[in-house]
Amino acid sequence: MAHLVSIDREKLIATASEIHFPVERLQFKPLKDPRTGLRRDAWHFDLGGPFLPPGG
Repeated sequence: MAHLVSIDREKLIATASEIHFPVERLQFKPLKDPRTGLRRDAWHFDLGGPFLPPGG
């Protein structure tokens, strides 16, 4: 399993659409920015099966 994560919701939806991933599986979760330690709004998809990158 892998995660596709972004703080830019619209770009994440566009990317999911390009790879034919079900957009309705988009999840919201504030995540800690490793650079600052502050929590930021973020959206993600849990990826598995044919949506994993090769060699993953």
